[in-house]
Amino acid sequence: EEAGRLRRPRAVSVPFCRLNGCQLTDGCCADLSTVLSTSQKLVELDLQAAILKESGVRLLCEGLLHPNCMLEKLGLKDCGLTSISSRDLSTVLSTSQKLTELELGWNPLLGDQGVQLLCEGLKHPNCKLQSLGLDSCNLSAASCQDLIPVLSTSRTLMKLNLECNKVGDAGVKLLSEGLRHPNCVLQTLLLDTNELSPACCGDFSSILSTSQTLTELALEYNGLEDAGVRLLCEGLKQPSCKLQKLRLARCNITAASCEDLSSALAVRQTLTELVVECNELRDPGVKLLCRGLKHPHCKLQLLNLYNCDLTAACCADLASALSSNQTLTELFLGGNQLGDSGVQLLCEGLKHPKCMLQKLLWNCEFTSASCRDLCSALSTNQSLKKLKLGGNKLGDSGVKMLCEGLKDPSSGLEAIELDIDELSEDTVRELSSVKRIKPDLVIDT
Repeated sequence: EEAGRLRRPRAVSVPFCRLNGCQLTDGCCADLSTVLSTSQKLVELDLQAAILKESGVRLLCEGLLHPNCMLEKLGLKDCGLTSISSRDLSTVLSTSQKLTELELGWNPLLGDQGVQLLCEGLKHPNCKLQSLGLDSCNLSAASCQDLIPVLSTSRTLMKLNLECNKVGDAGVKLLSEGLRHPNCVLQTLLLDTNELSPACCGDFSSILSTSQTLTELALEYNGLEDAGVRLLCEGLKQPSCKLQKLRLARCNITAASCEDLSSALAVRQTLTELVVECNELRDPGVKLLCRGLKHPHCKLQLLNLYNCDLTAACCADLASALSSNQTLTELFLGGNQLGDSGVQLLCEGLKHPKCMLQKLLWNCEFTSASCRDLCSALSTNQSLKKLKLGGNKLGDSGVKMLCEGLKDPSSGLEAIELDIDELSEDTVRELSSVKRIKPDLVIDT
């Protein structure tokens, strides 16, 4: 008997349980509910893509309502939730003092009615939710009406994800009422792919100039156009604006927007991340952006210019910005045809002692002819830590030349990405020799 007790496996307590993609059904929910009501350690549960049905959610909520439940993060993405499920979840929100993150994205049957029910729980004084995901839930402006009192009363909700819905300009106008309320504490608002037009940007401008907490705004894949960005920048330039991250990928903007954004960069000392990828900014647009980047007030740390129709013609301006801006640490230039001449110019900026760049993404159609310049930059730049070169045609000669730069003791590079599918065995061995000299260097192939 004593030996049996010694051999019996001990229960293992884990802080999180990720079961996403495990083909679970509502049949497991009774057991999960028991775990939730008894475990003193489980704080995160992810059930993405489980087929829970209304009965499964009801069982889970019984466990969540138990006084012993310690769960803080619950992921129910793509679980077939309906508006009926929202009633049970709303009860949990109004009762649980522990739950801080709830992910309900990719549940199109949730709809406006589901959000209306959820908001009853979100408004309750006991609700401590900090992050709510409602992306791809088939929502319209009607849901924004219900979210107004939540935004104006909740003292904890800091992140709201409404991506891939159809709230439209009318929804933004409604949301702005809650966001401008002095009690609103929201920090992150994600509204990518929501059928927004330039008309809504006046409301965003008002939000930016009023909100004391909003630090991240994502408006990607909306037709804001240059007229919308101009309005947006009026809010960005207001002294009260606290925005730190702005995402405007694929918003149908051109070089005309870059003049307004450049002006905002020169004024807005809080803005640290700007994503404008997949817009036709072209070389004139980047030249304008670089004016803002070189302004002493600019504090931008990340700039994403992926697939913006750029050529070597803008690289001298980018190099000049790299040699003067001492805060920019991440630059994404992939998907542009910079070529070898563009790389040569950019490397001049990389070699400047004031360049603080740490991460550079480059798949810009350059060849082995660029590798000598890259080697020189690697042996000079002490700040560059990550370099992505996948998608270029460096060939054996280029990679071998690059290996010499990687071996240089002066190089501070920690990770590099290369394509090795077409390299010879001799070149692959050369890369292996780099690893022997610098075992901590990550070479991603």
